[in-house]
Amino acid sequence: MQNNNVNKSSSQTFLKGAAVLSISMAIVSLCGMVYKLMLTRIYSMFGDQYAGIGTGLFTNAYEIYIPLFTLATAGFPIAISRLISESIAKKRYKDVRQIYKVSIPFFVIMGLTCFALMVGLSFIYVDIIKSPYSIYAMMMLAPSIFFGCIVSIYRGYFEGQRNMVPTAISEIVEAAVKMAVGLPLSYLVMKSGMAQYQKSGTIFGLSFESQSEAMNMLLAFSVASAIFAISFGGFLSFITLRIIYKRRKNDIPEEYYENSVDAMTKRETFNRLLKTAIPIGLAALVMSISSSIDTMVIQNVLYKMAQNNREELLSQYDGNLDSHIPLNPTKANPITIHTYLLGAYSCALTIMQLVTHVTQVFGTSAMPTVTDAYTKGDKKELKKAIETVMKLTVMFTMPAGVGMFVLSYPIMSLLYDGYIAVVGAQVLKVMGLAVIFIATSTPICSMLQGVGRIDMPLKLYSVAMVMKVVLNYAFVSIVSINIMGAAVGSLVAYLFVCVVGMYFLIKKAGVVPDFFHTCLKPLAGSIVCGAAAYLSYELLENLIPSVVATLVSIVIAAVFYGVSLLLMHTFTENEVKMLPKGNNLVTILAKLHLLR
Repeated sequence: MQNNNVNKSSSQTFLKGAAVLSISMAIVSLCGMVYKLMLTRIYSMFGDQYAGIGTGLFTNAYEIYIPLFTLATAGFPIAISRLISESIAKKRYKDVRQIYKVSIPFFVIMGLTCFALMVGLSFIYVDIIKSPYSIYAMMMLAPSIFFGCIVSIYRGYFEGQRNMVPTAISEIVEAAVKMAVGLPLSYLVMKSGMAQYQKSGTIFGLSFESQSEAMNMLLAFSVASAIFAISFGGFLSFITLRIIYKRRKNDIPEEYYENSVDAMTKRETFNRLLKTAIPIGLAALVMSISSSIDTMVIQNVLYKMAQNNREELLSQYDGNLDSHIPLNPTKANPITIHTYLLGAYSCALTIMQLVTHVTQVFGTSAMPTVTDAYTKGDKKELKKAIETVMKLTVMFTMPAGVGMFVLSYPIMSLLYDGYIAVVGAQVLKVMGLAVIFIATSTPICSMLQGVGRIDMPLKLYSVAMVMKVVLNYAFVSIVSINIMGAAVGSLVAYLFVCVVGMYFLIKKAGVVPDFFHTCLKPLAGSIVCGAAAYLSYELLENLIPSVVATLVSIVIAAVFYGVSLLLMHTFTENEVKMLPKGNNLVTILAKLHLLR
């Protein structure tokens, strides 16, 4: 922990932590997007039909993993972070070490248990969703649950001290390994397997009754190879954090420990962890389980739709979808249609997650910052911290969401080849509106936990996820909407979380943030941003290549957005000073009368 952190304002500390994690998350998100994009390209190299199916298999692998990983890791790292931040604010430094020691055996046991559960439940899940080829990827992903548990101890420990650098480094290591190992391995499996089949009719010594069965199995092996790198990356991430901890565990000066009161007992510490972690973990678990249920419902609805209303479903895509899944050309066996549509949905989801990953960073940084201000009872600093978190969040989510809405097809075609971009673009248009609320809900819930309402996110998400599953079922069941309906429930559910969550945050914190400057001005700027993006693309589309037109339109929209915020006097002098070269910027903006 940097000792001068104690003397910094909550807003300064939040911005510093958010900046560090944002840079790392930008790198990680870029790696993740390139990883999925390149996987899709690898599969399409061997046939365009493989892109959607391979992506669908990849997506299925995560449906059991995410709830179990959430169960194992979601609550305790945040609890560790919050309790360490609270202990430091109260100058109970001996509790910091005690919290770390108590968490280790629990996480080891939890990691092993969830690893075993994933192995067992995966066989049941693939039967439910009628995707037996997904099992291989699931087996490769299972070890990453254990490594994720161990990694969470160290991330929570450092984040509680508002030191986000170790988390950032470990995340970059994980992402880099995933790309450097997973992509070549996946390609080699596809290439060598295809060559073997063409030569001998076998793949890695296995014989098959049909080409369709052989290619599905080869895709399953290739996806599993790519996912193996994720588990390997988790292992190296743990090694990295362990080395950093060894070097940084004495950052709290020894005299702080000497002057601190005695630590709570291990039993008391463990009970505090449980009391804090269980509601947080359950909230995240509710989201994950509902997401898995949602995906199962969507896949089964699409599967039945493909059987009972095949022609009507294909007609929604001008009849061209059938030509992109030649692995399954007969009406008697339409199983791959639902996998293809899920793959297109997943591609759109990957783009949307670039936004949600960044706001998860804001939530991670907000937790210890808001906890510190609330624990000290500093209402002025607490109000400032909440406003800073909210302004930074909506300034990012609103223009990003509007941009996805107006440039859905150009963005998808920029990243994905073939007809999958056409299908994914229809989903992304709805997701553009939904992501504003999905991404904003995370920092709001983190701030609720920071002010002591540990229970509230669980209650909010429980109601919201029921709404999401019901609405998604209703909309996906309509043939004319099909997979696009999967984003509608998210839009409504997370809007509910944002509005109600903000109400309870204000009530508990006892302060009311300035919504005009933190939300309404970014909203107005986002509308200008969206209009600039749409008009510039419409003007440039027929003059220059589509890829260039898309990139230029995004740059033009960003410029219009930034200028509009300045003209509306959105920023204060203190906010600008927190930026790199902030003092110089203040001088320039003050002369132009652009500061509030």
